[in-house]
Amino acid sequence: MSLGGRKKRSTRADEGPRASIPSDHDDRPSDDTAHSRGEDHTRGRGGRGRGRGRGGRSGRGGRGNKYDEKNATMPSIYSEINEQKACDEEARQLEKGYESSGPDETVEPAGNRKKVIKAPGAKRRNRPQKSERAAIKKQAEEEKKDSGITTETNKGPSIDDNHAVREHKKYGNPKKGKPRKDIYPPYADYDECLARYAAHDKTIIRGKLRVMPKKNGASFVSCDRGSLTMDVVIEDKFLRNRGLDGDYVFVELLPSENPSDTEASPTNENDTSTLGVTMEKLELEAMSDNGPSHDVSSESEDYEIDDVVQDERDHEDEEHLQHIEAITTKDKSDETKGNMWRDDKIQRRLWNPLVPIRKAPPCIQTVGDDAGHQAKGKVLYVIPPKSSQASELKPSDETRLGIIPSRTIVGSIHSLPGTNRNILKPNNKSLPHFMCPRNFRPNIKSEGNDTISSALYRSEYVFGSWTATDPFPPCVNVKSMGNSCNVEDETMALLAEFDVDHGDFPSAVLKDVEESVQSGRIFTKGKHKKGPRSANKSLEAEDLGWKPTPEMCQGRRDYRNERIFTIDPTTAKDLDDALHIKALPDGMVEIGVHIADVSHFIKPDTALDHEAARRATTIYLVDRTVPMLPRPLCEIACSLNENVERLAFSCVWRMNMDGTLETPNKNSKGKKNKPDVWYGKSVIKSCARLDYATAQNIIDRKIATGEKVEALDETLWPKSRQPTGGHTIDQVASDVRLMHKVAMARRALRFENGALVLNGVKLSFQLENDGCTPKKCAPYPIRDSNRLVEEYMLMANYLVAQRLITHAGGLAVLRHHPPPLDQGIQNLVAIAEESIGFHIDASTSQTLQASLNRLGRDCNDDLVMQCVTELAMLPMKPAEYIAAGEMDKESWRHFALNIPYYTHFTSPIRRYPDVMVHRLLEATIDGEDAISNFGQSQSEIHSTAEHCNDKKVASKKAQDRSDRVFLSIYLKSKPLKNTMGVVLSVGEKTFTVYVPELGVSTIVFLDEHKETFDSQSFCDNDKRRILMTPKKSGNATPVEIRVFSKLAVSCYCKEAPPINVSIMVERMWRGPSPSN
Repeated sequence: MSLGGRKKRSTRADEGPRASIPSDHDDRPSDDTAHSRGEDHTRGRGGRGRGRGRGGRSGRGGRGNKYDEKNATMPSIYSEINEQKACDEEARQLEKGYESSGPDETVEPAGNRKKVIKAPGAKRRNRPQKSERAAIKKQAEEEKKDSGITTETNKGPSIDDNHAVREHKKYGNPKKGKPRKDIYPPYADYDECLARYAAHDKTIIRGKLRVMPKKNGASFVSCDRGSLTMDVVIEDKFLRNRGLDGDYVFVELLPSENPSDTEASPTNENDTSTLGVTMEKLELEAMSDNGPSHDVSSESEDYEIDDVVQDERDHEDEEHLQHIEAITTKDKSDETKGNMWRDDKIQRRLWNPLVPIRKAPPCIQTVGDDAGHQAKGKVLYVIPPKSSQASELKPSDETRLGIIPSRTIVGSIHSLPGTNRNILKPNNKSLPHFMCPRNFRPNIKSEGNDTISSALYRSEYVFGSWTATDPFPPCVNVKSMGNSCNVEDETMALLAEFDVDHGDFPSAVLKDVEESVQSGRIFTKGKHKKGPRSANKSLEAEDLGWKPTPEMCQGRRDYRNERIFTIDPTTAKDLDDALHIKALPDGMVEIGVHIADVSHFIKPDTALDHEAARRATTIYLVDRTVPMLPRPLCEIACSLNENVERLAFSCVWRMNMDGTLETPNKNSKGKKNKPDVWYGKSVIKSCARLDYATAQNIIDRKIATGEKVEALDETLWPKSRQPTGGHTIDQVASDVRLMHKVAMARRALRFENGALVLNGVKLSFQLENDGCTPKKCAPYPIRDSNRLVEEYMLMANYLVAQRLITHAGGLAVLRHHPPPLDQGIQNLVAIAEESIGFHIDASTSQTLQASLNRLGRDCNDDLVMQCVTELAMLPMKPAEYIAAGEMDKESWRHFALNIPYYTHFTSPIRRYPDVMVHRLLEATIDGEDAISNFGQSQSEIHSTAEHCNDKKVASKKAQDRSDRVFLSIYLKSKPLKNTMGVVLSVGEKTFTVYVPELGVSTIVFLDEHKETFDSQSFCDNDKRRILMTPKKSGNATPVEIRVFSKLAVSCYCKEAPPINVSIMVERMWRGPSPSN
């Protein structure tokens, strides 16, 4: 059965390029689900169905209630949905912008909707009594008779029948009457859409839906096979056809209104957008839950573009409805021209690439046949969540049929004026309002003309329950999660909202952990009874330790006597990487990167493996961590703690002192030399656990300059972090300084070669003794010690990627970073030119970084540099995991790093893709048979990679939301007054302000300042500006809002859910006030 009572769909797995994720790797429950989608299965009473009875059995009186063996039987929860989901007439009319008006009522505008105003003395319209109805009916028949129309010839409903229709619509009464009209068009047949897509029909695409965070906002879909170089725009909610933000959809392209558009320039005569408007559109999408990411940092091992979780309202400005140009991530190999990566001299010195791949054209924009034309489309079909499709691994497994795919929605409750119904307003502004069940009654308070709940609520949206006749999607199981501004409640809400509330590890997983560590367990304290411990008991007892057995060490390279140490954040517990360096007689150095051998403990297709794949990543919040692996593994057996033996997977190579990789070969002129690299399993024993602060003190020579150990300042190098195992502080300090020297030389050469870094401000918090109240807030410092580690992690990840490509081919798990949104970059160029007279060359990542470097040298205002960097982050796209064979090799490139391929090998404790890389790397070492018999196919690897991408984005958003929650609570008790804010973009009724002291950007609304300022908007030569005139009498200076204007602002906590930072404009910036 299909949504809206239309055609039925097959439950076969999606055979397109975007294969469904196996149930073991899905973020839904482990069993897949295929079910009848969106039908109203009624039980007892309840039915706006086709049957004429008053209810009763499920086989009658309900719409779409027949059992179909091809689809699953509708679960019992649908009886609740049928009773609860339908909106009453007032709610549906309110969505349209009006309420029913009687003869004693008039309708006047009231904001975004029409407000019903009753005439004096008007009474509420009640249903006529029986005697009154009889009189009305008799009068109507007489009127018909007088007009020559008999009752028999009149087929229209009588007045009493009309009332029955209203009652039927409102309460689901199965009395005969006019059926409800469809608000949305019916869905197309799934098999038909899939057949057209598989046949490469150019009028249909498939992709993920991204909705702009505004009322009836436009939405965008990127074609998942890269046949279009721009996103397809879906202009309104009716064309979106009940698709929700984040859904995967089939979209049919609409005919072009102007056939010549395909040859036109991206800028046309009808485009009235300004630079500020375009940048604000980019900011709106960046602030939606799956828009462009916000931070590119090649100094970060993740290379993620951070999403900014910010608060915004339902914007009315039509400027935000205009299109956003997007570049797809896949190029056609026959259109890619240019030099080979390995023919580039600097590339050869830095990376010595072995795989023959051509470079992409030297421009950010990918120009295709549809250049300059952004297609418009409509949603044909919303693809079921992956958990509702058959597993590729076990197609015959029908356990999925018993699970209903659903989505958790978190927000606040609002009542609908004039009705007894409530809606859930999601925290995610890209989602529509959801209609709560009819019997739901929250604790709400009155605020003006609306009623609102200050509590946080969660609910479930069941896939397919939004029918074509409902203006709002229904939600069920609405439950309170506590109050806003409470750290624990806010944290539980954000974990649920982003679907990362994983809970405790199942007993089967703990049993696997126990079995994997049992042979190496040791007891350093107390006594232990013989025999295995129960899997239900905690493995984190004081007496727990772990050491590899001699059998485990067989066949591994022994590095236990090497001077190896870790450098991590001060509070880190899961240490998954360690380093060593050794000067060689020929003037080169040996670098060793040793990574925890997590794949030794996680055997494929076990409960532990399935749970790790489901979680996909560790989530680091301000006050807690949600681990990917149980703590006995991530903090003990796998963690490379000091002075204990551990199993590792090592990558060891030789390089020059200047940071280059290529070695001169006098005897083989013109030949490319293979890098001297060893990959393999090892056993290590770290001698010291350094943190970044201690390593920086060593680099700065504040310590370990020849003094005796007794004279060592322990505030600069704590006793607990000093070396063990016979290694001295001078030896370790010498290694750190040598690592720093080589790393900084390599770093300089990387940026010369085109690596891009856009560092945003990351906040760090100091908490009170209760562990939840923020005491201090400050930007997290990035030191040379951080950069030292990153340089070697980059190199190891690159070398492993190269090994996977050359030995495993299409199975290789890679991390690719596509070019940024072209329109955003080009508008950044225009803004810099017009605002500060500086030209930015954004044709490549290399020229963009060179321009930013030149701006940093030439500009006397560091704040302008920060703001330009902030704007440059907006159009950046996130990096993604892929299976190499699923994408053209020219598209493997990593834009920010400016290298042809890359992967993640160095953090398997906290990232599941790294575990996949470890397994594949081991197979390349074992030989061709191991590759041929590898446990996953290319499509299965790619599906798992896509799941990891989704979880990575969700994790990042949860982390950013946690930062914003703690910052908001901090500002609630300690508002930041009269600080500097810089305008980044200007719209008609909004503008965006960046606060350097906090490192946050927030949209400011003019209507929040209407009590203190009179505001006017202007557009001069495509440049937006706003003039805010103080209402106070006197010689107050007007506030002029332009791009890069400096304002005095105050930052507060917006306490209504979702809590956020609120910025209020005070005046133009004239320096800190005396009170500050």
